[in-house]
Amino acid sequence: MNQEIVKELRVISLRNGAELSVEADRIKDILPKLERGGFIDVNGEIVNAKDIVGIFTPQAMEDIIRRKNGQWKDKKGRWQDKGSRECPTCGNILPWGMRCGNCGGR
Repeated sequence: MNQEIVKELRVISLRNGAELSVEADRIKDILPKLERGGFIDVNGEIVNAKDIVGIFTPQAMEDIIRRKNGQWKDKKGRWQDKGSRECPTCGNILPWGMRCGNCGGR
């Protein structure tokens, strides 16, 4: 049985779309440097503090990317593709342009 300790991560999102993963406990060291501004070292990468959009959990970053790509969450919390919609009669998720095979609704 593998019992490795997994460190909690945060994702630093940059204005140019780059994402840097950092261990959550290292964020405490980075925050004071961000407040001073200028260039900071993040895991060996030199970054302009003004280019940092935000610091997110990996799950929040995944949600942001999915929404940016046009996906949406249904009532059950499942991700659906752009163009899919809910059947107004039975609630099934329908691909774009398709009729519901369950109830015949549009």
